[in-house]
Amino acid sequence: MVNHRYRVSIGLPVYNGENYIDQAIDSVLVQTYADFELVICDNGSTDRTEEICRRQAEADPRIRYHRNSENLGASANFRRTFELATGEYFRWLAHDDVLAPQYLERCVAALDREPDAILAQPLVGIIDAKGVIKSIGDDGLQRASSPRVSERFAALVRYPRRYWEVFALIRREVLAKTGLLAPFTCSDVVLGTELGLLGRFVLVPEPLFLNRHHPERFSQAVLVDRAASLRWWNNSDRARLIDLCPTWQIQMHALNAIRKHVANRWERQRLYLMLLRHLLTRYTLSRLIIEPITAADPRILMAGRRVKRWLQTRKVPSLAAAGSGSGPEVQK
Repeated sequence: MVNHRYRVSIGLPVYNGENYIDQAIDSVLVQTYADFELVICDNGSTDRTEEICRRQAEADPRIRYHRNSENLGASANFRRTFELATGEYFRWLAHDDVLAPQYLERCVAALDREPDAILAQPLVGIIDAKGVIKSIGDDGLQRASSPRVSERFAALVRYPRRYWEVFALIRREVLAKTGLLAPFTCSDVVLGTELGLLGRFVLVPEPLFLNRHHPERFSQAVLVDRAASLRWWNNSDRARLIDLCPTWQIQMHALNAIRKHVANRWERQRLYLMLLRHLLTRYTLSRLIIEPITAADPRILMAGRRVKRWLQTRKVPSLAAAGSGSGPEVQK
């Protein structure tokens, strides 16, 4: 039972996260902005995750720990954290990421200062397994702060890129209008695009979100064993069939999002044309052709990725450039 309504809710979905979850929780508890709750949804972890989370929850009443009776799949667990949240503002936090102490203070201030913005996104620092910052950037989100929906759509529909806005501080009432994270691995692409259709972003020019890259994260594991990774993300045979053609899913959901959220007829037509141009780019068109083929036999996809990685280690320029986009970043 929730006895107090906090202004900010942070949802932390986790499965077997004993390696980094203590650091993630600690980074929330040291925030300079204290009016928050931390909602942890444990997806039936079999390691020390439950022990760590219960210890932290006993020490701070702002932490609510919920353990699912069975593994729902990661996408459903992400949704569950949102369902349990009560705050005016909401943010997802992966168990292996870290927030700078001023994250909430700066982002809440930005949203309070600009009521027409639907989310606040700071610069992102990429850290390694030991927490060392390797790079800082925003992956070209400046245009997403535009009041013009077409400019935001053009920036957000671009693929591949990192979809950090899914981990922004978002107005809860706006996020509730979206499809949240659907049971296919590129649903962060869809959610980011959908948010851009609903309103503009405000960018905070400080590296306050630290996104950890390490060998065990989902976006790396999917390159090694896609079938096992899809089971982790979906935990549903039907959903995994959907996931065999993620680029097709992205385009269909983008089309539906335009129809759902853009009322002006002429603006809709403009966005449809922009989506068509995106479909005809070499990268997207090639994936639309290849995915049905690899869906017929996933071993084709895995063989192709092994060859690509082998060529990249030989520093073949064209393939190294093609592989620079790691795809979806939300699935951890």
